[in-house]
Amino acid sequence: MKKLLVCAAMLLAAGCAKRPDEIMATPVAVDPYLQMQCAQLGPLKMQKEAELAALEKAQLNASEHDKAAMSVIHIPVASMAGKDNEEGVARAKGEVQAINSAYQSKNCAAG
Repeated sequence: MKKLLVCAAMLLAAGCAKRPDEIMATPVAVDPYLQMQCAQLGPLKMQKEAELAALEKAQLNASEHDKAAMSVIHIPVASMAGKDNEEGVARAKGEVQAINSAYQSKNCAAG
């Protein structure tokens, strides 16, 4: 019985929301952003960074809720409630990386 509980706890823990810093970026092609001018990239960069920050904040909240729930009731409540947005964070990180790469390649900060 004890082994069964340990196994169940391990399976549930695997379903917990990851912390934002543990989520890898989804690769996003930089080519579309290289077609843009610095005047377009600047506002887009700020917008996507703000979106990423909001997603990371929500993901951290979900992760902390899952951690707390696991310590008390052994169920990742936030993840089960659909608050885990690992895919959204990964996508946003990839977009920000691609935009930053184009921004630097076009030397936008100097202009």
